[in-house]
Amino acid sequence: MSSTLSASQADSRNVTLMSGRESDSDGSVTAHHQLSILLIEDNPGDADLCESYLHEAFGPRIEVVQLGRLSQAEAMLEQRPFDIVLLDLGLPDSSGIDSLISLRFSVPSVPIIVLTGNRDSRIGICAIREHAQDFCAKQDLSPGMLYQSIRHAMERHRLQEQYLRVLETNPDGMIVLDRQDCLLFANQAACHLLDISLPQDIGHRLSLDIMRADGTELALPAERYVEIRTAHLDWNRSPATLIACHDITARKEAEQKLVQMVQVDQLTGLSSRSYFFDYLQRLLPHADREGGTIAILFIDLDRFKHVNDTLGHVVGDELLRLAGERLRANCRRSDFVARMGGDEFAIALPDVKGPDDGAHMAEKLIKAFRQPIDIGASSVSIGLSIGIATYPHCGTDAQGLYAAADTAMYQAKTQGQNHYQFFSEKLQHEVEVRLHREQMVRRAVAEDRLWLAFQPQVCARTGKTMSFEALLRWPKGWGTPLSPSEFVPVLEDTGLIEQVGFQVLMQAAVFAKELERVTGAAYRMAVNVSMRQLYGSGLYEQVAQVLAATNLAPDRLELELTESATMVDLETTVKTLTSLRQLGITIAIDDFGTGYSSLNYLRRLPVDALKIDRSFVTEIGNNRETEAILHSLLSLARALRLKVIAEGVENARQEKFLRKAGCDLLQGYRICRPAPTGTILDWLEQQKDSSEEHS
Repeated sequence: MSSTLSASQADSRNVTLMSGRESDSDGSVTAHHQLSILLIEDNPGDADLCESYLHEAFGPRIEVVQLGRLSQAEAMLEQRPFDIVLLDLGLPDSSGIDSLISLRFSVPSVPIIVLTGNRDSRIGICAIREHAQDFCAKQDLSPGMLYQSIRHAMERHRLQEQYLRVLETNPDGMIVLDRQDCLLFANQAACHLLDISLPQDIGHRLSLDIMRADGTELALPAERYVEIRTAHLDWNRSPATLIACHDITARKEAEQKLVQMVQVDQLTGLSSRSYFFDYLQRLLPHADREGGTIAILFIDLDRFKHVNDTLGHVVGDELLRLAGERLRANCRRSDFVARMGGDEFAIALPDVKGPDDGAHMAEKLIKAFRQPIDIGASSVSIGLSIGIATYPHCGTDAQGLYAAADTAMYQAKTQGQNHYQFFSEKLQHEVEVRLHREQMVRRAVAEDRLWLAFQPQVCARTGKTMSFEALLRWPKGWGTPLSPSEFVPVLEDTGLIEQVGFQVLMQAAVFAKELERVTGAAYRMAVNVSMRQLYGSGLYEQVAQVLAATNLAPDRLELELTESATMVDLETTVKTLTSLRQLGITIAIDDFGTGYSSLNYLRRLPVDALKIDRSFVTEIGNNRETEAILHSLLSLARALRLKVIAEGVENARQEKFLRKAGCDLLQGYRICRPAPTGTILDWLEQQKDSSEEHS
């Protein structure tokens, strides 16, 4: 036997020996800890010699328990712990590597050193592969060899235990496979994710896709997803592969929800705008290959804004949802229905025979929406304006096709409720003109170029100036000249009318005060109010603000509203006009006689004056039926105690007829053309001088 150790050396080395049972924070066994060793050896001579070497190597602080059978050792290990096991591979009840395998499964937490009388290195390699910490040939044993072998075995085992604890507590699934893809280790997270059973699957080959999926994402059963990362390592001094499985199910669910949010309109459940374009872009190549035709229907809900403004956004949202359901219910399964935003929808009809199929679908949808939509206790009637474009006739890509359908829809909307229109080159030109006009109007508003002209209203009986109407005008010599009938609708469509309308109210009131200061007379100022202002939420506040800011007497301000605008929602109109009249202002119905004039209608509206449309005045002297209608209108107004204003008075015959028929006020070129403030002040001065000359 080779070199021996002194007692002092043994004690010194004992202080740094590693123990898995009791150790300090750095893993070293302290001087008062006793090292317990289980020696499994059936040969008495070999057992005595080995025990002697152990005592010589470790000194008095050592306990050696020797057993001759594997079964006895396994029973003993169940009763008490040991720091290390020395195992002879030739036992009466077990032999060879099977002894090691059996013992390792019985006590996986104890490091094992294999003892054999055979120096064959292949046996040692096999033992190491089966997770023995070391291999010693009995012929080569010595106190120093045993000391070093045990010390290193316990150190390796301690480090392995630490490593295993890290793997075991890792929230990711961690498995270790040998070179034959047999399972060496799996933590609880891996067992849960991959349906691994311990200890049954240890040592068996796994047939999992994860083993060759480094850097990829895999779908597992039960709708779970993992991200795979692999690394090569030495596992008990043998090549192995560590596979980490990061559970990304929550992330994938979030991604799927995000995709759902992008692809599906959350309010209606229909496809979203972006997904519609994705679908259309994929559909066009198919149509090219098959030589087919695609029809696009762009749909706008008529009167939706009115419902939304009057009944509230909750009802408006429900109306959009139910409208989407009705659209979907009246389409084929192959048709693609999407909400494009607001109250706009689009439908792609694949594989149609020609434009007629698009027209048939539009007619079907319009018919379906003639039936009111029930929302709670309310029954809401809306219509559809539909633009139709076909591929490849109206566009070569998704955006161009959609733009064509959009263009056609706007044209359909100009025709009134429940109409559809096909795209054409003429429409394209009209759209370009409309877009150019919109740009000009936006610029004019942004640069504050619009200005006010004022036109007098005189007493039909005396000719005395009683009031003025403020009229919005396009800037002179600036861009393409536009009449009010051209630019005011653009203000309405773009929503700029509310901003401009407030400015008109303020400027008109300021000029009314200026007239009062300069002339000493109090004139009433009439200002037109659009439908958008009437049904908006801020008209009352704007009027009150103007009166307060200018100190204009409320009875000197008159608001003019068109007859058609007031009838969009009669209940809301009555409520709004009543609150405005409580401020002390007066209300006039403009363009009277062109819409819904009836005794019941006028009886319900809180108004003070009627303004006869110029189309009636123009016919005076040329059309007896029109003159008879005018007499009836004037009689009706007198019965209701309403003042009557006639606009568009251009000649003496018209003036004479209206005066004789009992009209209260006259307005038109016969009296004075609309003019800026300075010209109006000069005109009033001339009227004053003329009056003084005749008096």
